[in-house]
Amino acid sequence: MKTSILFILLLSVLSCGRQANSLNLGDDKLLKENTALSKQIDSLNEELKKVKLESNYWFDINNEGVEIVKKGIKDPEKFIENSLRENKEIIPLKPTLGGKMQFENIQVLADKWLIADYSDGHVSGRTIYSYKLNENNKLEFKALNSIEP
Repeated sequence: MKTSILFILLLSVLSCGRQANSLNLGDDKLLKENTALSKQIDSLNEELKKVKLESNYWFDINNEGVEIVKKGIKDPEKFIENSLRENKEIIPLKPTLGGKMQFENIQVLADKWLIADYSDGHVSGRTIYSYKLNENNKLEFKALNSIEP
């Protein structure tokens, strides 16, 4: 009787060991698949960011850009962004720890406004600006509201 119980117990233990090994193989396969899917998701998220940066829902050259195009400016969005980047002095934050304040992301909003964020690598902020094209085909900017640290 003791031998039978011992035999059954031994079979149970060996059976559990085999199941654990097969579970570990399944876990490894799932882990590899999960890692591959995570990499694919990260890659797709990067592509989505690029697409979002390339298209501007808030500014359509055929609507909001018409007046600027009439004045001979072929790419109004780029013109507005470049003009703002040349006017770093309108950033309401002062650089810290030897950094240089510069514009980063700029989103043109219709034919009168834009939102831009800026940073010096230590502190950052975001401002909504109004803009208008003067008679010399230069843009004038005015800060309307800011989010700062």
